[in-house]
Amino acid sequence: MKRIHDSLQHVFQRHRLVFWYDPTCEWAEAFNTYPDESVVKLTVAGNEFGTKVRIVRDPNPDANFLIYLPTARPADADNWLLDLLLQGYEYKADKASLALQEVGLPHEFLHLAEAHGKYFHSAKRVQSLKEMIGKDDQSREIRLKMMAVLADTDVEVDAMLLRFLRTDPEADLIATDRVDECLGAAALAESFWQEVERLFGYTAAVPSLRDFAVSLFRGANPLDTQAALHPHAKVFLQRWKDSQTHSLWFRDWAHQMEKELQIAAALGGLDERKTLGDCDTFEIFEKFTLHRLCQSFANGAAAVDLRAVVQQRRGSIWWPQHEPGYAAVEQAVELRELLAGAELTMDSVTSGVSRYVTTWWRIDMAYRLCTWNLRRYGQVQVMEQITQWVEKSYVNNFLLPLADRWSDQVRGMETWGCSEVIAQRRFFSHYVQPFLIKGQKVFVIISDALRYEAASDFAQRLRSANRWTAEVEALFGSLPSYTQLGMAALLPGQQLTVDAITATVTVDGRSATGTANRREILSLACDGKATAIQAEEFLELNTKTEGRALMRDHEVIYIFHNVIDKTGDAAGTEAKTFDAVEQAFAELDLIIKKVANINGSNMLLTADHGFLFQQDDVAKDDATPLPTAGEWTFKNRRFALGRDISPNAKVKIFDSTALGLGGDWSAAFPLSLGRFPLQGSGMRYVHGGSSLQEVVVPVVKIHKARSDDTGKVEIELLRVPAKITTGQLSIALFQDRPAQGKVLPRTLRVGIFAKDGTSLSEIKTQTFDSKEQEARQRETTMLLVLSAAADTFNNREVDLRLEETVSGTNQIVTYKTHSLKLQKPFTSDFDEL
Repeated sequence: MKRIHDSLQHVFQRHRLVFWYDPTCEWAEAFNTYPDESVVKLTVAGNEFGTKVRIVRDPNPDANFLIYLPTARPADADNWLLDLLLQGYEYKADKASLALQEVGLPHEFLHLAEAHGKYFHSAKRVQSLKEMIGKDDQSREIRLKMMAVLADTDVEVDAMLLRFLRTDPEADLIATDRVDECLGAAALAESFWQEVERLFGYTAAVPSLRDFAVSLFRGANPLDTQAALHPHAKVFLQRWKDSQTHSLWFRDWAHQMEKELQIAAALGGLDERKTLGDCDTFEIFEKFTLHRLCQSFANGAAAVDLRAVVQQRRGSIWWPQHEPGYAAVEQAVELRELLAGAELTMDSVTSGVSRYVTTWWRIDMAYRLCTWNLRRYGQVQVMEQITQWVEKSYVNNFLLPLADRWSDQVRGMETWGCSEVIAQRRFFSHYVQPFLIKGQKVFVIISDALRYEAASDFAQRLRSANRWTAEVEALFGSLPSYTQLGMAALLPGQQLTVDAITATVTVDGRSATGTANRREILSLACDGKATAIQAEEFLELNTKTEGRALMRDHEVIYIFHNVIDKTGDAAGTEAKTFDAVEQAFAELDLIIKKVANINGSNMLLTADHGFLFQQDDVAKDDATPLPTAGEWTFKNRRFALGRDISPNAKVKIFDSTALGLGGDWSAAFPLSLGRFPLQGSGMRYVHGGSSLQEVVVPVVKIHKARSDDTGKVEIELLRVPAKITTGQLSIALFQDRPAQGKVLPRTLRVGIFAKDGTSLSEIKTQTFDSKEQEARQRETTMLLVLSAAADTFNNREVDLRLEETVSGTNQIVTYKTHSLKLQKPFTSDFDEL
């Protein structure tokens, strides 16, 4: 009774005259007890004319009348009250009519309430639908909104499908169909599949979510020529993959469909000339592409072609899992190009160092990054050809010949030094002292075994972060190139002395072993205004109190960091040397940020020494026997201290004076890649010797970057038509310059949008980071498929929009737009996916 009265109240908000026909008189009590005193209640029983006069002559033209007729509605020709009825509203108290009235729909939609009666059993659902109804909505729009309420999504089929597909595809084999589960009780499932057919072209005698999913993945498989869906299917898949909320379920479905559709078997029979392009429907496509890339590399494919394939795959949803594999291929290509162009010749020590810091270090970096990514990827079998080529080529075509030719120069040296390069022992006077003279504070970060190529790589990463300037210079390292001496050489002082038995070092008679002793040496040289601290301790300081107090009380702060040497200089962990380099980068980044947070603006990053490393086992030929000597006092893989050492062709001998060091001893160094036999120590990672990788020590001068110091590449639109006349748009994008140095990459989202912001196509993400010098190699083509939503905007101006995310936020801004007209002919409706 209350529901009827409430329904009448709602009707009177829009109508003045309400007619209520009740042939069975079942609603007489409801009429009699209707409580609204502002409504005039009239009963019609053979007094139609009098009722009409009563209503027409009422002095209040706005009076509300509830006219109850305990008869069936007569034919219009016999209805004395027809004119008033047509002015007013015919009220019905059956469930369907009540439902319509509660939603606010006219009687012409009674069929909806009758067909989907169970939908209206919930007052919450009725209220939700009422809030969504528009004045121009027809049956189709109303049904879509009813579905959206049930699915708890936006009013679009794509959103509903994404919600339904959030299920375990294996469990779904035996589970209730999610569409029927959600929409079946309200008899809306059939209407839903009709909408899916309209958008996707999916048809089935008995449609189901699983059957639709199979059709969707078949249609998105370039190897399957039997399945075809409308272009909107491709847009939907792209949205599914890109959705942070739903992409996890895409991965589950893709893995399941990959097995059910036997994609691996289909790939096995794929013609060698056919490629997958940028299709990323199944993860096995990445594995197949990498397999092909490794084969192509082994067969000598051109670098530009290999890089183009890698670039094409960057937008794949599976890229993060396989990025190390692609990176390994890229670095192998880089290594091959560098080796092909390398002239490993030198006519002096100076030219050798100069050529190493100019170009050769890049070969060491390419080898390190390739090897590290191969280890990260862990797919030994598929990457085997690249792994073998990289290891063999690096050692035989670079490391060994470079070491031999450099050894020729070292063999002729009488004293250790390079006239054109600052000696490591002059680090304090050359780099630190100028800050003190100018009254400026400086932080010196010393990372044990951060060799020149790694420091150069790290500097590039700092510059790419668009927050720092980082200039790399070289020092000529002290010999032997080991930690005790290298650390001491970076301290202020005049005379370095090495103990022949323990290999410990003193600076002007003071021990330089350990942080406390180094702190004392620094403090004495700087009138108490210098200190030293371990990196772990520094990172644990409270930035606002302890950190700023450290800066306030000192002019020079040395921070000692040890990750690379700690890992590499142990037989059990030396295989992880390149992993340690990456870990060192991460920790150094934290140290630099912390220095900046305590208002430090001047930073110097350097090392005590470099290292030699190869991932494979060292050849037996590299084992160099110790020469005969009166006595050996200290032994290392790459140097040994003793007295009365007999010279031979495989070693270079310097006495302490020739090395500029105090002490009564001589040192023997194996030439080339030789290692002295030493029980229990590692062979692949070594330092202490005279190779370029060991003795070219980096100094990175780091400052906070000015906003105009760096910039991103600019992207230009090429060959964009004036009109879109098919279901897809092909465009070309041009990167204006190579992304290197202070020129940073740019990542853009590319799509077609209506003027009101409605997305009309798939939205693709592309990173523009090409380092190619040749302009035409920096051009990228892209194909955008239009969605079904584009049909609504046909014959209108639309925008091709390039968007990017504001750094450090989730905010998306427009980078560039280009207007064009969407003018699809009717024949485009027949496009297929």
